Amino acid sequence: MTVELDGAGVTVSDVVAVARGGEQVRLSDAAMERMAASRSVVERLSEGEPAYGISTGFGALANT
Repeated sequence: MTVELDGAGVTVSDVVAVARGGEQVRLSDAAMERMAASRSVVERLSEGEPAYGISTGFGALANT
């Protein structure tokens, strides 16, 4: 059995299967896509481009 991480949560049985049973872990395609999108934001931030809600405020604080 391979435990697939999809970003929706991990069960106790999943943790036990990996920690005690030596099961393999893989990331779902959706999780990989979300990580790639997050990395893109980090790369833009490193280039000085503002990212709403991360390097700027958000909502009522958007102009701070």
